[in-house]
Amino acid sequence: MRIVKEAEERKNEILDAADELFGQKGFDGTSTNDILAKVGIARGTLYYHFKSKEDIMDALIDRYNVRLLSAAQEIAADRSIPVNDRIIRVIMALNISGERGREIMEHIHKPQNALMHQKIQKVVLGGVTPILTGIIR
Repeated sequence: MRIVKEAEERKNEILDAADELFGQKGFDGTSTNDILAKVGIARGTLYYHFKSKEDIMDALIDRYNVRLLSAAQEIAADRSIPVNDRIIRVIMALNISGERGREIMEHIHKPQNALMHQKIQKVVLGGVTPILTGIIR
């Protein structure tokens, strides 16, 4: 029986499955068929939400970026913290903590995930530069 879900819920379900599979098998080692099987959806449903596997990876990177940079922006905005401490705390906020954080870091540093690593690095550095610039000003 076909289960109908809201678009955003289905999209997040796909991203969660891809995140888990990329962590286990790497980006290159995960196929769209793996994602389809994990979520239990048809190919058309996947391609309704994402153009390609790389598009899924980009959405995951955006998801991580929002989490990391929102924490960094919150710290940067707190003027009760001395400037030097704010700079250090912003940089520390970019570290993904906890067990899942270690898994993610190990995952993106694998050779088969070089493209993902490069994209994450570009996005995070591009996002943190204006935050740090604002503190220094």
